[in-house]
Amino acid sequence: MKLSVDNINRESPYWVLQLDDMTFRFVTKNGVRYRVGFYQDPYFLRDKAYHFFIANEEGVSAPKDVDVFKVITCVLEEFFRQDASVMLYICDPRDHREVIRDNLYKRWFQSYAKHETLTLQAEELNFQGYVVYTGMILRKDHPEYEQMLDSYKSFVQRATQIYQVSPK
Repeated sequence: MKLSVDNINRESPYWVLQLDDMTFRFVTKNGVRYRVGFYQDPYFLRDKAYHFFIANEEGVSAPKDVDVFKVITCVLEEFFRQDASVMLYICDPRDHREVIRDNLYKRWFQSYAKHETLTLQAEELNFQGYVVYTGMILRKDHPEYEQMLDSYKSFVQRATQIYQVSPK
């Protein structure tokens, strides 16, 4: 799969550079560099599912900027233009902000103007009292919609055997 930076830049408030087929970088008006993109999941559906990530490259607290949300929406829209795209997310728990991240995904989904064309299935994975927030977003017209939902539910049930997670 290859995403088009030209499609993204048509609507993005910040200029987006393409680093590879599925990874992008942009710089905000405050000089904060973000890297966003997707990578294939080696365990869940293999070639049919991609994890989404957002990385503040400086690793510093960034001022609130609504245009970051707009860029993310442009990237996600380009991703969901693909016919059989399934997006996964796992909220990074290392800095104890995983609940905030999970709420951001859910808020993006609810505020996204075209969310009626997508389904969000969010779950909490419990690793012996250590909770990891995760979700799957897919198009409602996905040719394997029901199978994807079933596969995700099955994946969630066996995730604790697949992934090694321990609190820091």
